[in-house]
Amino acid sequence: MRKLMMVLRVAVTALTVHKMRSILTMLGVVIGVAAVIALVAVGQGAQAQIVSQFQSLGSNLLTVTAGTNFGFSRNGLQQNTRPLTDKDVEAIRALATSVNLIAPDYSTNATVVYQGKTTNTSVSGVTADYAAVRNWSVERGRFISADDNTNLAMVVILGQTVVENLFGSTLVNPVGEVVRINRQPYEVVGVLKTKGQSGFNNQDNTVFMPLRTAQIKLGGAGTTQVRSISLQVRSAAEMDLAQAEVTAILRTLHGLQTGAENDFTVQNQADILSTVAQTTGTFTTLLGSIAAISLLVGGIGIMNIMLVSVTERTREVGLRKAVGAKRSDILVQFLAEAVVLSITGGAVGVLLGVGGAQLISPLLGNTRALVTPQSIILALAVSLAIGIFFGLYPANRAARLNPIDALRYE
Repeated sequence: MRKLMMVLRVAVTALTVHKMRSILTMLGVVIGVAAVIALVAVGQGAQAQIVSQFQSLGSNLLTVTAGTNFGFSRNGLQQNTRPLTDKDVEAIRALATSVNLIAPDYSTNATVVYQGKTTNTSVSGVTADYAAVRNWSVERGRFISADDNTNLAMVVILGQTVVENLFGSTLVNPVGEVVRINRQPYEVVGVLKTKGQSGFNNQDNTVFMPLRTAQIKLGGAGTTQVRSISLQVRSAAEMDLAQAEVTAILRTLHGLQTGAENDFTVQNQADILSTVAQTTGTFTTLLGSIAAISLLVGGIGIMNIMLVSVTERTREVGLRKAVGAKRSDILVQFLAEAVVLSITGGAVGVLLGVGGAQLISPLLGNTRALVTPQSIILALAVSLAIGIFFGLYPANRAARLNPIDALRYE
């Protein structure tokens, strides 16, 4: 330990002889480490946000949507689309044993009016179970009830963005007020808690009303169609079973023969989340790899300056060998100087990277840069490896100098 401290002290002394040269040499490592920390933090922050948004949609979630079959007829390629209906909902409710809750919805875009103010938004007809399945909470008032659907109640629940657009502020309590959709009056009975932005979709720009009311008032008398069916599976272990059950039920109900393509899609939230996480993870790795190129440039700079140092200190090396220094002593000394350069640059780069990540965050909107201890440890480890790798050749070259030739060097 004592010998190591002496080696480090000598290395620091040698580097401070040419302060500006040492600082400029470290600059490549500083920039490389800072870029890796900041860009990886951006990627990990984006990944964490996307995962959080998917999880906010609900737990153990399956989503059934209408699919499209393409087939050939005498007239060429034809498209056959079969919408989902209330019959599909009731079949799943009756036969899918692994499904805990089922929440169909019927949605369309519409203009909502309140005292001369208008806003374009998504209006969805939902059932009482929709809040539990899709993880919605009410901030004021109440959610849609079973009685609202039974009685075709003319009531709505507003998202935070709709409240702000119609009433001027989210601090206003609109419960009890009347808004108009397609010239029809609806009483506001609740306000949803905010969910925020999801990609290009603002989840708070929405209006909920009873499913049957939406089907009749927005879809027309006799409409039984639903846009999608959200299913809450009893447990995560039964997700695959539930997906298979729902697929079998709908294929039988739709009269699909063996080998025929499904005319619906059953999406497993866990599979989607895994794919998204893998994609964003690849994106983060790509960002880090691009930034790591500057680390290699910094390593080459260290090798270059250490070769210059070996040339400048040839007589010093010869003198040390003449008074008894071993080849390993010379090797360790020059290698220590390269490692001190890279580690110091790495430490400064980490500080700049963490600070840079915080400066970048306001530019990313809702995304927050996420600096993890793993990325910091990795950056420092890479800095150490670069110091050893690029410092080994100059150090070995110094250690192999012939002491007689070194002492004669001018």
